[in-house]
Amino acid sequence: MNRNQDILKIILVVLTGIFLMLGAAVLLLNLHRSSQREELERENAQAALDKASQKETPTPSPAISPTPTVTVTPTPTAVPTSAPSFSPPDYLGLWYSRDGLVTVDVYSLNLSSVSFFFCQASDREGTRTAEADVTAEVAGNAAQFTFTDSFGSTASGSMIFDSDGLYVDISAVSPAQGVSVSPNVSGLLTREAPAPTSAPTPTPAPTPDASQEEEPSKTGDYFFPDSDSRYLTDEEVSQYSSSELELAKNEIYARHGRKFVTQRISDYFNSKSWYHGTIDPEVFDSQQDIFNEYELANISKIAWWEEQKREEGN
Repeated sequence: MNRNQDILKIILVVLTGIFLMLGAAVLLLNLHRSSQREELERENAQAALDKASQKETPTPSPAISPTPTVTVTPTPTAVPTSAPSFSPPDYLGLWYSRDGLVTVDVYSLNLSSVSFFFCQASDREGTRTAEADVTAEVAGNAAQFTFTDSFGSTASGSMIFDSDGLYVDISAVSPAQGVSVSPNVSGLLTREAPAPTSAPTPTPAPTPDASQEEEPSKTGDYFFPDSDSRYLTDEEVSQYSSSELELAKNEIYARHGRKFVTQRISDYFNSKSWYHGTIDPEVFDSQQDIFNEYELANISKIAWWEEQKREEGN
């Protein structure tokens, strides 16, 4: 019995020694592998550093050389080209063509956009006018634009803020059918309003017969004093000429405080004690629900008779 126990002890000692030797061998193997791995990582890192230094060394030579050439050369050329050569406040307000047929009211202008009200008259008396409210982008000291006027004509053009003044070049691309006036102006505009013609003086006096004289006398120089409260008849509208009907039509606008760009129309209503023009055309035309049903119908009727009279040469 004791002998068997001794044999077992010897076997346990031998096995323990074998396990210790295996453990030591495994540990040494792991240490060796770890050492190899670290050595490989160091070699890879060193190789990467060598490659990086090789790439960085030649880079500065080509990069530094062209950089000042590219930036320095175009910069002094581009600055005077793109820099605006005008002061926006100098161009605000009214401008007139030398023949007196075109009025341009620049009411908003900065270095990126311009807004203006355009008015083209058929003659110096302003018998018929085409109007448009235009907004366009400004590039440098010029703007290009297209618009559709109040008669439906499509026009395109440009505006240059020149040191000598405002240069405008506008022409109709697609004139409306049956319309005698469409945008057409090219040249340097002036600040001086054209001298008024004698036409505005007799125009306010529509006196074809006695019935017409009675109508204005009721409320002070109206063509149709109650056009906002009843429908006008063809008989009473057809008594007037085309020039007088244009004033009668704008009379409805004037009662609501609209200002007028056309000199003849503006002079006519400014002579009336009841007229108080307080709303700019572009603001007025952008509003809705200004007129009642009577006014809308009467504006349409007067405009129709105005066109008929003009075609008849009256």
